[in-house]
Amino acid sequence: MGRVQRKTKRIKRMIIIGIIALILIVIWGYYMIAQLPYREAKSEAFQMAAKYAKVDSVKNFYIYNRNSTYYTIEGENNDNQDVYVVIPKKGNRVNIYEKNKGITKKAAEKIVNQKYQPQKIVKTVFGMKNGGTPLWEVAYENQQGNLCYAQVAFKDGQVLQNITNM
Repeated sequence: MGRVQRKTKRIKRMIIIGIIALILIVIWGYYMIAQLPYREAKSEAFQMAAKYAKVDSVKNFYIYNRNSTYYTIEGENNDNQDVYVVIPKKGNRVNIYEKNKGITKKAAEKIVNQKYQPQKIVKTVFGMKNGGTPLWEVAYENQQGNLCYAQVAFKDGQVLQNITNM
């Protein structure tokens, strides 16, 4: 193989590597842009939780979307209490619930597993029903593979609503 052919192969290889690198950079850029609203919501919710509930550490962040959107910060306040701070996207009423005054995320998932025998649980988030009832919303796939949602009351574990076959 001649010197010119080797140089041509090297140039082609460099072009292919450059194109792949450019594609990866574009994908990474789109991902970062797509994450901006989530990061901003989390940051604003934490600021509200710190201000109104004196939360100084965050364990989880949930976004609940049903009739309204709620952001929930699960964290610890400066009295070392584990709390859920529920903040509506629209409005200014902040709701604070002590974690030990209701059921856990795992308990809500266990209730759904026992009652509906799902193939798998997709996601569980903390939120509010009609602006007043704190709940866990458990998204799951039923035995037919359809997406379903069970709303489990935070205070007593009662299933408030089960939406099937979405």
